Amino acid sequence: MSHPDIHAALGRERQKTLLADAEAARTARQARLHRRQAAIKVQRDAPLLAHRFTWLSAAARGLRLLRPEDEPAAG
Repeated sequence: MSHPDIHAALGRERQKTLLADAEAARTARQARLHRRQAAIKVQRDAPLLAHRFTWLSAAARGLRLLRPEDEPAAG
């Protein structure tokens, strides 16, 4: 059986380790959240995406993603 002071010191050390692990996990979660939010903001603020494809005729045509304002006006 170990001395009570040694047992208490080991308990405190274990507690510090658990708290440090929890803090590291929390920091990692926050970093992932910030990266995800930054990526969403970049996508939202990005200009129209333009892509270039080479067709069989070797002619390059510019294409972009459709947006709600591209919908034909009902008339």
